[in-house]
Amino acid sequence: MFTSKVLLSSILGFGVLVLAVGMVRGESSISSYIELRQSHAVMVETVKGLSNKNIKLINEISKIRKSPKYARKVLRDKYHITEEGERIVFFADM
Repeated sequence: MFTSKVLLSSILGFGVLVLAVGMVRGESSISSYIELRQSHAVMVETVKGLSNKNIKLINEISKIRKSPKYARKVLRDKYHITEEGERIVFFADM
């Protein structure tokens, strides 16, 4: 008959085998974990970039609200809005 140590070792060995197979296959596999880590890293970088862009936009809005002169400059440069009576002249590239 089996002794308690042999039985315990067998159960423990079977448990380790099941865990090892689960690590290689299934929803909680190592490859799934690696893919999730990579996608997490991409998302963290995206969030950092968007946070920086958001800070720049907040600063830009603040400048526009504080300075009418800067607001006119932005309107002229970004949106090509002219003042009354102004004309835009385009030159052909050669």
